[in-house]
Amino acid sequence: MRGASLLGMLVFVTSIALGACGGPPPPGHCAGPTCGCQGGDNCVLDCPAAGCDAECSSVSNCDAGCGDMCNLSCHDNSNCDLECLDACTVQCESVSNCDVACGADCAVDCRNLSSCEVVMISGEVVCESVSSCDVRCALPDGRTEPASDCGDGRHSCPVGSC
Repeated sequence: MRGASLLGMLVFVTSIALGACGGPPPPGHCAGPTCGCQGGDNCVLDCPAAGCDAECSSVSNCDAGCGDMCNLSCHDNSNCDLECLDACTVQCESVSNCDVACGADCAVDCRNLSSCEVVMISGEVVCESVSSCDVRCALPDGRTEPASDCGDGRHSCPVGSC
């Protein structure tokens, strides 16, 4: 059991060092620091390398994650569940629901959605043509608080940073 854990950790660290994406068999695919899914029911992408580009399009459900300074794009889907670390850019467009969790200095763009829910340490969210836009700032103690509403569909964390 311990050997399997060590092997798993070695594979993960090696993938980060080489800038590779890890992911499931098709419909998700990764080539170097670029991952993507197009068409199908479910898409699961794990792209831990810094600067990774990950995209889901025309799938029912997208579950994608990436590391620092990455770009996540989810469009023409039913549901997007996206997670990234610091300094990432996230775009959700023409989907029913988009849930985003990100670290510091995030830029999230939600357009033509039913629901956009974001939890971030710091950054800005823009909601355009979104029925429900719920943006929350993550606090150091694990709690969250509503982001500042900066007007024109813009929300900002930390609170008061407009």
